[in-house]
Amino acid sequence: MTEGAHDDGVFIAPLFGLLRERDEVPSCPTLSAFKARLLQAYHRGLLELATCKRAEDENPLVVAASALRDRRTTFHLVQRWSRRNMYAALDDVLEALSPKAYAAAKDFARKVHEDEQRREGRPRLITLRLDAFAARVQAVANEGSHDALIVELFQELDDRGEATGLGLSAFKALLRGAHRRGLLTLRAWQAKDGVKTPVMQVSAVDHEGMKLHLVCRTAAPLPIPWGRPALPLPPARATATGA
Repeated sequence: MTEGAHDDGVFIAPLFGLLRERDEVPSCPTLSAFKARLLQAYHRGLLELATCKRAEDENPLVVAASALRDRRTTFHLVQRWSRRNMYAALDDVLEALSPKAYAAAKDFARKVHEDEQRREGRPRLITLRLDAFAARVQAVANEGSHDALIVELFQELDDRGEATGLGLSAFKALLRGAHRRGLLTLRAWQAKDGVKTPVMQVSAVDHEGMKLHLVCRTAAPLPIPWGRPALPLPPARATATGA
């Protein structure tokens, strides 16, 4: 993320806000719980925390909200890896892959390359904030003539190259977050929607004890022409006038 960035790190409070908006931290409903998990990960060597330097150049409210006390040190940032460390980590991963997993990684890389052409300049869903994500999903749902089944909607977006890096479970988590914030509306399968199918069951999103399966359209339905079309008018005949 770029919001809340400082040097080679990201402030803890804006990072938590983004992850909560995307419904990616259900186990950490509060900032204090998120900080506790960060501290556990830090002590296990899974990530690096850092102290804010040049704090006078930053919003003091963001600095204060991000403060995480650990013994005699107060952290404010989650450290980002340098490009060198990222490439080294990728090399380590590739060396550790089995032949089967390496082939799967090559297939995914090929899919990413193909998706670049299918996207036609549209952003990837995984890069969007929740409001922009909801707007894009709603626009695709509105292209149909009825409410969109979640699995079929995900497949449509994937076919357009927009869902790369975003699995179905993560897609449904984002939909749940958008529904909770009123950015789009999900509803349960009803008798009018037809016979229940395995695809309907896979589409289920759990929300407050309910299972929701469809994204509701918000656009007015397209007009349906009734009856036979009118016959074309016969071409006008040229008339000659005598002298």
